[in-house]
Amino acid sequence: MKYVTGGYVSEAEAGERLAQTVSDPKCTKSGVYWSWNGGAKTVGYFDVSKKQVVGAGGAGGEIFENEPSEQVRDPATATKLFELCDAAVAEYLKPTETPAKEALPA
Repeated sequence: MKYVTGGYVSEAEAGERLAQTVSDPKCTKSGVYWSWNGGAKTVGYFDVSKKQVVGAGGAGGEIFENEPSEQVRDPATATKLFELCDAAVAEYLKPTETPAKEALPA
């Protein structure tokens, strides 16, 4: 996320957030997309002059129930994203040709 949206948290904070969703009494509702404000004020964007992603940040903040957008919940978009990810992973995992090993003398 650091390079895509600019909004990211450390691995430690990500772990803390995951633990919070399973242990915090606020998070008893099932099927919810939980978010943390983290002081976000903008959507991430690429700043050409700085040659980097400038984003919303994301560390800290209070947990809240988030309502994903219609686009995120669209089954056709989800299917297309799954197909693209599946193809990318398959390409990444595709065996590469390796030169045949010469037989060792007996």
